[in-house]
Amino acid sequence: MELIERLKYIINDTVRAMDLLDTGYATVVSVVPLTLKVQATQLIVTEPVAVLTDHVKYRDISIQGEKVVINPGVKPGDKVLVLKANAGQNYIVMSKV
Repeated sequence: MELIERLKYIINDTVRAMDLLDTGYATVVSVVPLTLKVQATQLIVTEPVAVLTDHVKYRDISIQGEKVVINPGVKPGDKVLVLKANAGQNYIVMSKV
């Protein structure tokens, strides 16, 4: 194998091994503090490693004195789609499944 081809092979293997970005599933264990159990590894992650996007955060508004829930957020037992970033240093909850 030529030197350039061998270097490309080594670089590709290194980047793949770093596992910088990946998706997976998790189960919400608790909401305060946010705690997730990652399905693939059974790893338990909590805030600040686990974070919610605006799409899954609880949100309500008041209309004429009545509270209207726009997004119910997540609750314990919910299955969620997570984006693993920075080789598992962060888990970002993208949506409920």
